[in-house]
Amino acid sequence: MLQLLLGGSGSGKTTLLYQRIRARAEKGEKSILLVPEQFTSSTEGRIYRELGDALSGMVESFSFTSLAEKILSTEGGAAVQTLSDAGRAVLVRRALEELQDNVHYYHRHRRSAAFCQMAAQTIDELKSAGLSGQQLAQLAGACGAESGKLSELALIFQGYETLLARSGMDPSDRLELAGARLEEALARHSLPEFLRDRAVFIDEFDTFNAPKKRLLGAMLAALPSVTVALCDDGAPLLPGDLSLFSGAKQVAAQLRQLARKNGAEVAVPQLLRKDLRHRNAPGLAAVAELLETGSCAADAPAGEVRLFAAPSREEEARAAAGAIRRLMRQGVRCGKIAVVCRDIAKYRAAVRYEFRMAEIPLYCDEPTTPEFSAPATAVRALLEIARGADLTENLTTLAKTGLCALSEEQVCALENYAYTWAPTAAAWREKFERSPKGFGEQELTEEDLRNRERAEHARALLVGAVDAFRAKVRGVNAEAISRAVYFCLKTLGAEEQQAAQVKAIRAGRGIPAAEEAAREWNVVMGLLNEMAHLLGEQTVTVAEYEDLFGLLLRSSDLGHIPQTLDAVVLASAGKMRLDAPDYVFVLGLAEGEFPAAPGEVGLLTHADRDALMAQKIDLPDCFENRVVREQVCFYKALTAPAKGLWLSWPKGQGQTLCAALEPLVEALAPAAPELELTDLAATPADGLDCLGGGWPLTETERASLTEALHTPGETEPQGLALLRRMADTAPRQVHDLPALEALLGRKLRISPSQLEKYYTCRYGYFLQYVLGLRPRRRAELSADQSGTLMHWVLQMALDPHPGPDNPMAALQPFMELDDEAMAGLAALLVDEYAKRYLPEDTARFAYLLSRLKKSMTSLLLYLRDEQRQSSFKPVACELKIGRGEDAVPAQVYHLSDGRTVQLVGTVDRADEWVEEDGTRWVRVVDYKTGTKKLDLKEVYCGLDCQMLLYLFSLTRDKSGRFTGAEPAGVLYLLADPAPETTTREKAAHSVEYKLDGLVRDEQKLFDAMDAGETGRYLPFSYYKGAPSPYQKDKRADIAKLNRIQLHLDDLVTRMGQQLYEGQIAAEPLVTGRSPCQWCDYGFVCCHETGIGERALDAPAKPFEPEESEETGKEGEDA
Repeated sequence: MLQLLLGGSGSGKTTLLYQRIRARAEKGEKSILLVPEQFTSSTEGRIYRELGDALSGMVESFSFTSLAEKILSTEGGAAVQTLSDAGRAVLVRRALEELQDNVHYYHRHRRSAAFCQMAAQTIDELKSAGLSGQQLAQLAGACGAESGKLSELALIFQGYETLLARSGMDPSDRLELAGARLEEALARHSLPEFLRDRAVFIDEFDTFNAPKKRLLGAMLAALPSVTVALCDDGAPLLPGDLSLFSGAKQVAAQLRQLARKNGAEVAVPQLLRKDLRHRNAPGLAAVAELLETGSCAADAPAGEVRLFAAPSREEEARAAAGAIRRLMRQGVRCGKIAVVCRDIAKYRAAVRYEFRMAEIPLYCDEPTTPEFSAPATAVRALLEIARGADLTENLTTLAKTGLCALSEEQVCALENYAYTWAPTAAAWREKFERSPKGFGEQELTEEDLRNRERAEHARALLVGAVDAFRAKVRGVNAEAISRAVYFCLKTLGAEEQQAAQVKAIRAGRGIPAAEEAAREWNVVMGLLNEMAHLLGEQTVTVAEYEDLFGLLLRSSDLGHIPQTLDAVVLASAGKMRLDAPDYVFVLGLAEGEFPAAPGEVGLLTHADRDALMAQKIDLPDCFENRVVREQVCFYKALTAPAKGLWLSWPKGQGQTLCAALEPLVEALAPAAPELELTDLAATPADGLDCLGGGWPLTETERASLTEALHTPGETEPQGLALLRRMADTAPRQVHDLPALEALLGRKLRISPSQLEKYYTCRYGYFLQYVLGLRPRRRAELSADQSGTLMHWVLQMALDPHPGPDNPMAALQPFMELDDEAMAGLAALLVDEYAKRYLPEDTARFAYLLSRLKKSMTSLLLYLRDEQRQSSFKPVACELKIGRGEDAVPAQVYHLSDGRTVQLVGTVDRADEWVEEDGTRWVRVVDYKTGTKKLDLKEVYCGLDCQMLLYLFSLTRDKSGRFTGAEPAGVLYLLADPAPETTTREKAAHSVEYKLDGLVRDEQKLFDAMDAGETGRYLPFSYYKGAPSPYQKDKRADIAKLNRIQLHLDDLVTRMGQQLYEGQIAAEPLVTGRSPCQWCDYGFVCCHETGIGERALDAPAKPFEPEESEETGKEGEDA
């Protein structure tokens, strides 16, 4: 007998079913409860709660799948393998390969994993309608314009069925087979023991497909009673009806027809009209009535409903977490609260983060794929390598999975070496022998040597295993590829590493986390077996294998168990399995998002489905059915709670409230939630988040929250101390000064470039020179490396006393070389530097070196010509200031408490001129790339003062080679001038090099440097036979030089004092472009452009005497 139990959501259908099951159990009669797959776990729990220990054994709960398995296990057929969703897609691909040229419409898609997945979904839909491939072929001929495409789909369907018969069954086949076995048993009058004299109760279903109907039909014929609960208001079904309950009405009609067909009596439906769930919540009862009938008589506003227009999805999650914390304080169990959204992918990350911050236990009721697990990543990396993808990226990815027998130090060393040198495929197969530091003449420390040894060990292990793997997968079948992947992982030590990881996770995070890690390995290895089983002897390319393996990964479910029984459930509205929640939070109620707009599913278009439905084929995924299902989904989400409903949408992201809610808002006028600080800052983590800018706070709230975060008798929480420091006017300040002094020492050694870095950005200096943070550098001929090469070549060429390691020692003196010999010298020195410090041998590298040789030739010719006419001669190149033999003593600056600052560095070139009367003059020459010019305003602020500091260090040399020397000036040779727009004729001449700098304002010095008054060898030009009056800032008398010297001394002293005081503010000095644009530490300080920046703070005419400034002001006033 068929008994239909009809009623809306909350009418007590499920409660009545359990009452009848209990009544039967008390009489000693057994029952079967049939629910959808996702409800089986919660149903077991409710059976125990409703019936207790004594009676719960009188009822068994099944899903259709588990019921079919039970029937097959007793009647035969259970041993046949069932394919997964991805397995069916792989089988579709095999069918397409075997069909080859017989498929035209879908020919170009046949190797696409995504297409195969869509085809498998379509076949499943057709099977759900009770169609076979042969039947589809017969129907396709009468489908008009769609017949050609449907005929090809039928061909694929038939090929799939043929292969399926050899490989196993899909879930629809198992249901069909179970129905057939039950029919056979009924014909023999020999029902399975577990079905005899059982009453069947069916709950929570909205529809039944053809295989399920067949099984239902057999049960209706064999069993005394089948009761089906449907969400239906009991009104008659009207033609073309697409209302909320129209789907349930159609199901009811189909069930009655099925019962009559199988000879079962159909009882009068029992209709439940009362809303029992919401009897104590009139606002929620009004919501249900409004959704069911389109009108309601409740008073507005509905107190149990809240409507929140959120600025973003993240704020939706934050507000929901705050409201749930309030409920928890009121004694509501987390297990009685649910969070529902239509597209869970849009909210999963935000909800997990906010709930973790609020310390709310959360269970995400969604499948978890192993797609991004370590075993899956390792397999994909191996397949990518076999495809010929980049070795560097994939070998480092493979190493970082943790599944190779490598230590963390070896993995880091390998990644750093690979980043620095970007090895080619050939280089990966050679021993790693280059410097881990990259290009340059740095000596390798013991740590560098150890890192290189570690990188080489990792390289040897990985490349050996990978090369053997690549040889095994060329032109072989899928089974051989699966086997090769497994044995390659085994060679790398993956099994042992996986076991060690699981053991460590069990010790650190507990048994559930360890079991999940173990499942990841087992599932991925199982997928390799499934690939071998499904594709078998079929030859596939590695790319096709990888594509299909990815499909298997995305379609697999690791399965997961709630970490606690009392947790808030996060569920998708389409797959809710809520166990009588009291409060439901529905997020994402934006137009087009929830209710979702029906789109295309599978390969069938609306026209295809219409053509088949015109031939009386009931397709479950037709447009009309999906529209109705979406209404039911929306209805069930909003009527699920018994006590409170929260509705929200991300209005601040340009979304509008869904039209389906507009009648509810108009009729019930739900109020906005009134969240308090105690809700939003219920935990220390949330409190810190609010203080850090996560929620707008008044000054009173901020003070109260700060006070609340203090635990009486304990020190300030670390997070609160951090926020307090961030809120201070000096956000970057070292408070532990003894620790800072331990890092700096009492004798601070700085170079002029470090001084400039400190005055450019104190925080950048602290990170680079105090903490020693160094960004990784690639070994490439960059601007920095080109500059190093240029300095080395000039040092070798101009060294007045070449040593045995200098190629100039065996050549003519630099001044005597002609143009051709100079070109040869440039080529010789560039090649020598490359041989020593640039171990690279690529065509691009050779081309870059050839360009450098040309530019160095031009530069050397310029310097030769300059020295031939100049009275100043180089006396030292790469001259050290500080410690060491032949070094100039460092200047020492005394600070308070006996601390000192020593100024050290290296002078590119020092030139000297000794007059006939014995007067000695010294100048400092530096080689620069680019167009940077000396600006005394920047010097005043601590920038661009390197050469001046070097000059004053030399003139202060009291007992060395420069004793008694007078400062002649500093010269910057722009060795790589920026290109200028000019004529073709001028471009044909040699490069015009320019000098910049500051020269002592004495005519004899001008003559000594530029005897011909050409302006080529001075930082200023000549005008009418005299130094240009428009470039006075390039000249300085001795008084001005003394003022500059005193000011630079003050800058050095001030820097030392401020640094020892812990002043490291991230306040960059901006002179045009912000230094943050090329800073390596921007990701550490996260500086925002325009905030906390400094501008040049210098007089209009720096280092001029005050009297001249006042005179200038009086002239302006006049």
